[in-house]
Amino acid sequence: MSDTNTKLVEQLQHLYGFSDNFIESLQDGLIIITPKGEIVLINDALCRLTGYDKTELAGALLPFPFWPPELHDDYKSLFKELSKEHVKREFKVIYMHKNGKRFPVTVFFASIKNNQDKVIAYIGFIQNIEGVDYKTLNNPSDNQEVFTILNYRKKYLDLVLERKINQQLQITLNNISDGFVTLDEDLCYTYINDKAIELIGKKGVDLIGENIWKAFPEIIGHPFYKACCKALETQTTQYFRGHFKPYEKWYDCRFYPTAKGGITIYFLDISEQEKTEELLSESKNDLNAIINNIGDPLFVKDDQSCLILVNDAFCKMFDTNREFVIGKTLAEDVTEQERETFLKVDKAVLKTGIENISEETLTVKNSKTRTISTRKTRYVDTNGSKFIIGTIRDITNRKKTEVELDLYRHQLEELVNSRTEEINIKNAELQRMNKLFIGRELKMKELKNRIGKLKEENDNLTKQ
Repeated sequence: MSDTNTKLVEQLQHLYGFSDNFIESLQDGLIIITPKGEIVLINDALCRLTGYDKTELAGALLPFPFWPPELHDDYKSLFKELSKEHVKREFKVIYMHKNGKRFPVTVFFASIKNNQDKVIAYIGFIQNIEGVDYKTLNNPSDNQEVFTILNYRKKYLDLVLERKINQQLQITLNNISDGFVTLDEDLCYTYINDKAIELIGKKGVDLIGENIWKAFPEIIGHPFYKACCKALETQTTQYFRGHFKPYEKWYDCRFYPTAKGGITIYFLDISEQEKTEELLSESKNDLNAIINNIGDPLFVKDDQSCLILVNDAFCKMFDTNREFVIGKTLAEDVTEQERETFLKVDKAVLKTGIENISEETLTVKNSKTRTISTRKTRYVDTNGSKFIIGTIRDITNRKKTEVELDLYRHQLEELVNSRTEEINIKNAELQRMNKLFIGRELKMKELKNRIGKLKEENDNLTKQ
């Protein structure tokens, strides 16, 4: 391990609370990764889960040993996406034991920031869900609690008598990017982290010991209030995500009841995210309106030639619904020869970036074969992902007209040739007749001259 990573581990252990006692107290696997993708901390639970020991995992770079080889590229892209966004995410993936056995896990991924709000590492909590009922996993209240900050607090409470560990907890909680408060059985504040103070807008020291509803009476009756009361009543985790009128903001909140009758609330200001999603939704609606007003079929494919966007005209041409084609290539709906042609052109456009315009036949679901003109162009986004943007025009009638025009032109040429031959014959006959008339005129003229001479000779004889 490099000196830089060694210092990072010391910083995580002594300043951020990730001591050996803490990480080994966790029942689920823990992994801490540098922004460059190198493992610097793991616990025994992760080793038991994957079959690798710490010496094999510490210092490992992407792709990690417990990633299935066939999923390396996908997981690298996922890590790149998560590290770019710097947000918490929970997702299900497949890991591989050292013995080669694959098994499903749920991963909670989050960033660790220093006092300057700079990401210094990423933390992952990994839970083996092999044999778990997936229906229960789909309910956030049953699976996300394992990966919330409450677990860290619960583990730390066992060590709270150790002042140093308690200080580490304080630092850790104050360095997460979400508001975090705890209430006792009387719903009085017992803990508020720095982010919560920032989001609430009141000093933490003023709230400690005060009842939440007395401090914020305007919340009573609000969905936040109802979710909190339901969590206490049912002793189950509750969620609220929505607009918070008292502050004109959007929040994502989680309520976790404690065994002693209190509750812990974890919340995040998602106002900017909601605005972004609203703008994206509006942009998406505008985009759909635009592409659906295009008369020609339009489509967008990913680098595997799978459709990710189509317009109404495309659906009409293929006699299908949008939800049935997204994620498919539609290669199975055309003839084998057409499929090979389409996919060959796709690969060439993705590889070279050269626009392709071609005329092809299209036979969909045993319907009549049509002739289409397809224009395909490559698009590369900011992440380097490649896509194909294409338009299709049905030129069956045009091609039919062209064939008919060719036939008519051929017939016309034959007719012209026939008429030309007839004219040539007539011209030859006319020329022959002309020659006869000219010869006749010459003979008549010669005969006339001869008669004149004979008459002149006769007159001379008479005079004598």
